[in-house]
Amino acid sequence: MDLPRTPDPGGEPELSGWLAEVEGRLAAIDARLAHLETSLRPAVAEEVQGATADLRRALTELGRRLVTDLPHELARHRDAIVAELRPPPPPPPAPPTPPADDDLDAEPDLEEAPVVLAAPSATRPEPPDAPDADGRRASRRRRRHG
Repeated sequence: MDLPRTPDPGGEPELSGWLAEVEGRLAAIDARLAHLETSLRPAVAEEVQGATADLRRALTELGRRLVTDLPHELARHRDAIVAELRPPPPPPPAPPTPPADDDLDAEPDLEEAPVVLAAPSATRPEPPDAPDADGRRASRRRRRHG
């Protein structure tokens, strides 16, 4: 730092000596600051490089974790969105009502139904659900007449 020389105050030796002394001290301070700056620059640069390396390592680790966790997190968010968009499930069907006693389609009680034994035939009997001549299947239910 260059300091301008102070003009001679005009004949007072005391004041000019004092000003010269202050200028000398300021020059010494300037020299010490310049030396301090030059010695601090490498230390500050080293600290900045260390901090930069630490940040680089932290960002690399965060990137690895993101790559590892990202598919899981995306799937979780996708499932939450799909659950919000999907309509609610329909209500369960109502239980069937029991048949009334006077219903014609009701199954007869086994105790009330007459037992009919047929004579064995020479031909093989058809199963009860085999189609008839029209191609329709016979109903297994019997109707009560009466």
